[in-house]
Order: sequence, then C-alpha cells, then structure tokens
Amino acid sequence: MSDIKVTRSVTVTNCEGLHARAAASVAGLVRRFESRISLVKNCERAEATEVLQLLSLGAAQGEELRLEATGQDAEEAVEALVRLFAGNFAEDGGHSNQ
Repeated sequence: MSDIKVTRSVTVTNCEGLHARAAASVAGLVRRFESRISLVKNCERAEATEVLQLLSLGAAQGEELRLEATGQDAEEAVEALVRLFAGNFAEDGGHSNQ
C-alpha cells in the first residue's frame, strides 16, 4: 500500500499572520492525523507539528503557504488545514479585511 501525497496552497488571511496561537492551532490539528504534514513558504519548510518551526516561517497576512501531506489520511488532513486557514484559525478577533 503506497502513501497518498497531497499538496494545496493557502493564503494567510489572519491580520496577525501565523502567530503563536495560530501556529499552536495548526500543530494541534495535524497531530490528530497520521500523515506527515509540512508547510512551505518559498523554499523554507516547517513540520506542521512543531510550533517553533511554524513561527520561523514568518508568514504574514497575504502570504501564500504550500501544504504538503503524505500518508493514508493526507487528503483529510489537508482539507482540515484549509478550513482552519480559511476560518482565520478560529479566532473571532482575526479580521482579514484590514
């Protein structure tokens, strides 16, 4: 059985970018999946379970990130991440229209 590989792009719409609380939300979400998941900005790669690596990307509002997942639940994991980004990391105060 081979692993599934899924790649999608997302745009950071949260006005504070991928800050600490948002990075913790990403890491917490991806820990529920078995797939190996990375976020890529330009040529920089961060393991999605590692908050400090996610923060090191310095992803600001309006920047595009590539989601890469490999594993049996890769599609489900990427879809969940896309929803998290689209919902501004479930932060009510994260206005995206500034």
